[in-house]
Amino acid sequence: MRRLMLVSALTILMPLSAGPSLAQEDKTPETLALEGLDRMMRALELFVDTIPLYEPPEVLPNGDIIIRRIPRGDESAPRGGDKEEGGVKDI
Repeated sequence: MRRLMLVSALTILMPLSAGPSLAQEDKTPETLALEGLDRMMRALELFVDTIPLYEPPEVLPNGDIIIRRIPRGDESAPRGGDKEEGGVKDI
């Protein structure tokens, strides 16, 4: 969440700090709009990357419900829960 806030703040503040340099460059409104859209898409991509991923819920024999978080970047993590570990069986 901190990373998203930082990117959002930088996205907003960068054009303000580049004000005088923009006046020197002859940028059309179309190119400025495309650059702004590109920055917004990158910020949205970072936001989506911060949303945690979870495995499907698993109900244990005693009635407990476990929802495991999937670590980012770990593509080898099983998506259906570890049915082999701990003697947990499908219900």
